[in-house]
Amino acid sequence: MAFSFTKSFIAGKFERTAHGVIGTMAALLTTYLFLKFDKKSFTVIGLNFEKATLKKFVAGVLIGIGIMGLLTISVIYFSGFTITANTNSSMLNFLYYTLPLIPLAFMEELGFRAYPLVLLKDKTGIRNSIIITSILFALYHLVNGWTIQNSFLGAGVWGIVYGLAAIYSNGISMPTGMHYAANLTTTAFGISDDSFNLWTLKQHNGLSLENYQSSQLATLIPQISLLISGVLCMEWYLRKKNYR
Repeated sequence: MAFSFTKSFIAGKFERTAHGVIGTMAALLTTYLFLKFDKKSFTVIGLNFEKATLKKFVAGVLIGIGIMGLLTISVIYFSGFTITANTNSSMLNFLYYTLPLIPLAFMEELGFRAYPLVLLKDKTGIRNSIIITSILFALYHLVNGWTIQNSFLGAGVWGIVYGLAAIYSNGISMPTGMHYAANLTTTAFGISDDSFNLWTLKQHNGLSLENYQSSQLATLIPQISLLISGVLCMEWYLRKKNYR
């Protein structure tokens, strides 16, 4: 987080990319120092490229799009919004402008689901390691200006999903794909036609959402649903593997 403040010296259109790259470098450096102190290698924490890495990343992307797609549609439904195609954008344009989401997702997965998750798993067990890193992930977003609800029931709940994916896949390629896809899916929806978003959200009367205050209840229902699903999946996995 400290290193990420240097992004303010970068031109606006490169700011998010700089944030992800600088943050990743800082996380890698921090991880390296801790591993050096522990006399361990990156391979020990599953932080190495292998044949299955790309396959796991793509699988994570598909899973992330599926989960966040359902959640986003639920929020839109409960909020009573209408969706129209943004004719001023295209899929190629959208993917180009959202490329920075990949290093940003990798940065956060590296910081929370690599060394910290593995270390805590070995010392406290899988369940506690996922819960602890999810709470820290929520606090990280809270410090970055998110609301309490979106920090704990948004990022924090996703932290459970990402943590379980990291444990299951023995690395961060799958949760990075899921993380990228989740952010990509929400970014596909905007409130203005003058943007790179694929779809524009409007009120039922056709008015813009620029001055619209959305209901916290509309997002609360999908968030609680994901929390329950995430916990159930975690407990099912732990019971199946006879882990604690």
